[in-house]
Amino acid sequence: MEEPSMDYPYQQLFEKNLTKKMLSAATIESYRHDLADFFNYLRHFNTSYQENPNVKCLQESDVRDYCSMLLVKRLNKYTTYNKVLSHLKCYFKYLFHANLIQTLPTLALSGKKIAEINGNFPNWTDELESLLENKELSFYTRLTLLFCAHFYPVSEFLQSNFYIAFRKENLDKFELAFMKQFYFFIEPLQQKQNTSDFFIKQRFDPITPQLTLPALHKYLKYDEKKCAFSLIPQKLYQSAIFHYLANHQHSSDNEILQKLRLSPVSLNYYRQIYWKKTSLYDL
Repeated sequence: MEEPSMDYPYQQLFEKNLTKKMLSAATIESYRHDLADFFNYLRHFNTSYQENPNVKCLQESDVRDYCSMLLVKRLNKYTTYNKVLSHLKCYFKYLFHANLIQTLPTLALSGKKIAEINGNFPNWTDELESLLENKELSFYTRLTLLFCAHFYPVSEFLQSNFYIAFRKENLDKFELAFMKQFYFFIEPLQQKQNTSDFFIKQRFDPITPQLTLPALHKYLKYDEKKCAFSLIPQKLYQSAIFHYLANHQHSSDNEILQKLRLSPVSLNYYRQIYWKKTSLYDL
């Protein structure tokens, strides 16, 4: 039976385990919210759980029904769906290894791939708000996503003094909210390294404090398993361009060139790749 004072079964044990893993308070709160919502759903809408509210008796179908509800009734985005499923998997895996349950009801469940344009280019930019709010992703990963969504290549945003150019960018409210959080995170490092740049090494380097591309790739590679698409900066940048082209086919070349900050030659290059891949898929 459930512990009556808990938002979900074995809450204290599980969250103590999360604390031992040195997860942030915000991340633990995110786990708490998702797990509490899952069990609240079971209490109200799952007949089997209402008759026998025991976590040991939960089946894959119970979890699958809840996850389907997230997409069908609540219209959650795939990034939210994947986050919740990841939390459920972590929770049940802990219970299993702690011998509190005998089966893993999430074993066969997998995350959803971000929707794609004609099966070729991930539409991750449509999920940008949820991605920037995902505190399980590092600040450097989320900043990379933000810059690529605004059509800055990695060769540009890793350069020293890029922050000067980015000041001119018009940002949405959710992007401004993320940047406020990022500035709070990066300020101590900026003071330590005596620089106003965005991507900075953790160890003190008075000569070249800027993060290198290989070092950024380590952050992205670690976070990639939490997303349903590649976090390679070049691919993020290209897919953002392809997504924009797909949704602005009637815009003038001058408008597109200005928005994407491309030369006419580069624009033709990306158009040729886009139409070649989409037409091949349509065949």
